[in-house]
Amino acid sequence: MSGPGAAPGNQEPNQQETVILLGTDTPIGLAVVRDLGRHGYRTIGIGRSREALAGYSRFCHHHAVRRDDEAGLIEQIKDLATKYGAGYLLAIGENDLLLLNRHREALETELRVLTPSGDRLAQVLDKAACQAHAEAAGIATPQTHRFRSLEDVRSAAPGLSYPLVLKWPDPHQVIDALKAAGLALIKTDYAQNPEDLVARLAPYDAIGAFPLVQAYCPGHGLGQMFLAQDGEVLLEFQHERLHEWPPEGGFSTLCRSVPLSEHGEAREKARALLRRLNWSGVAMVEYRYDPATEGYVFMEINGRFWGSLPLAIAAGLPFAAALVAHCGGGTRSLTLPRSYAALTACYWIPETKRLLRLWLERRKIQDPFYRPDPWRSLISYLSFPLRLSSRWYVFQLSDPKPFFADLAAVLVKLVKRR
Repeated sequence: MSGPGAAPGNQEPNQQETVILLGTDTPIGLAVVRDLGRHGYRTIGIGRSREALAGYSRFCHHHAVRRDDEAGLIEQIKDLATKYGAGYLLAIGENDLLLLNRHREALETELRVLTPSGDRLAQVLDKAACQAHAEAAGIATPQTHRFRSLEDVRSAAPGLSYPLVLKWPDPHQVIDALKAAGLALIKTDYAQNPEDLVARLAPYDAIGAFPLVQAYCPGHGLGQMFLAQDGEVLLEFQHERLHEWPPEGGFSTLCRSVPLSEHGEAREKARALLRRLNWSGVAMVEYRYDPATEGYVFMEINGRFWGSLPLAIAAGLPFAAALVAHCGGGTRSLTLPRSYAALTACYWIPETKRLLRLWLERRKIQDPFYRPDPWRSLISYLSFPLRLSSRWYVFQLSDPKPFFADLAAVLVKLVKRR
């Protein structure tokens, strides 16, 4: 299947200049495709449908719909590598990272798999293990409680300090058990008192596993992003989350770059953590930062490309191209910048949903401790397009098709709902 867009230029790249990307469905995949294309790489995309966002980019040389079964997908990747002379394989989502690691040996007979190896990835996917590494690196972590039975919960609940946050240590390990028990995977939940905690944890007694219970940390998200090779940092960037979807906590819909002159102590500890993990590839170390106390609390490591990648690339940091050039062992060289632009980026469609929820559906906000400011959000939304430092996750004048495809998909969904 030919992709909706074609990369510019007539020069045929050699094997070391062609990249297969698994995961073209989101703005993250789109940012990767654009970054690779603008640095001279040819990208072969694989997405879940013909309408995958990055497939519409002019930098996507060819786009394919992924096969449903795991074995078929691996064969599809190998066939594409042979057909287009691909030298590298990248992936976006955690499930795909795990899938590729299960077949790494077979895939690396055809091309270089530039994803974290299985043992390194396991250390960051398990929140409890990752928190232990953070503590060893001198990073403050939220007080955490782990329960083995519902009786343990009932016994301990009266003596805990509230509010509390509930999250699974590794959602991938429990998702099948939850489905079998008819339970939904709730990534983040909240308890306000002992009775509330027992009520929220009681359903999980059916699977014999319980989420981590952590102290609630005030503040906002601070993300510090790195490209590292064997624990040594090659490229770094940081940003603050201004808005998220859902509003009380989720992925970033409005974020701003923060200069490296700020948060230096926290970033040095994040570097120490990556050295401890002997990390190779991209990663985001996420903190909860409270400006009132200037305190940092470790949340997690995303051992993959992160949601606000479009901001980092717009600011001048080529994380995707640098990953291939410096960790891929190829011949193409790429100078790594040491500074970046002061920008703010918006993921427009979910930012619009966020604004509508604050004004029309505030009762749906799950976090009882979140205090929204609808008027400030409205002013920010209306003034954002007028600022010279504003950028968009999806829309770019030089590559407009993905934005209009994304907008059309949303309109189709709205029509179907009505």
